[in-house]
Amino acid sequence: MKGDNKKWVNGIDSIRFFLALIVFLSHMHNPWVDVFKAGSNPIFHFLGFIITPLFSGTSAVIAFFIISGFVIHYPNKSRPLNTKDFLIRRWMRIGIPLLIIYAAAIYLRLDFFIPVWSLYCELIYYTLYPLLIKIKMSWRAKFIAAFAISILVIVIFGHADIMSFIHQTHDDTIGQYWQLGVPLTWLVGLPCWLLGVILAEEFDGLNKKISPLKLWSFRILVLSVGAVIQILRFKYFTSTLLTENLFAFILFLWLRNEFTYYKNHSSVSFFEFLGKFSYSLYLCHEMFAIILTSYIKLTVYTYPLFILVVIVASYIVYLLIEYPSHRLAQMATKKKPLPPAI
Repeated sequence: MKGDNKKWVNGIDSIRFFLALIVFLSHMHNPWVDVFKAGSNPIFHFLGFIITPLFSGTSAVIAFFIISGFVIHYPNKSRPLNTKDFLIRRWMRIGIPLLIIYAAAIYLRLDFFIPVWSLYCELIYYTLYPLLIKIKMSWRAKFIAAFAISILVIVIFGHADIMSFIHQTHDDTIGQYWQLGVPLTWLVGLPCWLLGVILAEEFDGLNKKISPLKLWSFRILVLSVGAVIQILRFKYFTSTLLTENLFAFILFLWLRNEFTYYKNHSSVSFFEFLGKFSYSLYLCHEMFAIILTSYIKLTVYTYPLFILVVIVASYIVYLLIEYPSHRLAQMATKKKPLPPAI
């Protein structure tokens, strides 16, 4: 655990940063891929084909859902929930930055590049959480029910994707996890969020020591399966609507090992710092990258600069918008204020 805050898990902010970075890299063209593919060196040629699917943005969002369920439930599992204060804090902390950035994106005609679908799902999960607590079922039973409902939704409304996979034809399918729209996507993603709640339920009892070898094996496994999902989608007509909820089980095992490992090991403070503004990075990355292309051409030489500038710009958004909204949410519910942002 971290300092005096016994309900915060060491290392979790680092994971958030790398997940947001994966989403960012999945949305930005990598000019090095073109160079590798055009080269005659077989090793570089091979690298050119594996780098692109290596960053699976949708899979990173599913991991975010699991982490969200964990973060929401862990500090509340052993104490009565003040529903009013909880909802005010969560809606203000997520909603205020979302409204401000989305309004700016609309003004710049870049609103299509704000990943609102996952944030809408998050807000729905926060709102449902107090109701889910009151249902007299175990969290595992709630997960099973939610998973069954998600399958039903996919079978009924994702029929075209299923047929596309079976017949290995495009059939005008979108192939995206969010393609059913917010009214149905939150139902598809709910079991992933509940996996995080289950992880929070069992976390205090996880005392097994995790070796670095096992941890890195899971990290490599997660990246590899995420890449396979990307290849299946683009080469074999396999919609992420059909794969990501299954991948969530592997992500659950990976995160359980990560959280358990950091019970007994220190995290890298720099990555923990970067993770503090992972929400701003997730919210703004594509918009900032597009704006940057108006001033700097994206090449193999400027690619690292693009990444650095977007990360720095996201930190500024955190200081100006995200952090103040966090403090406002704390003040609105008279909760202990956050530490300084810098």
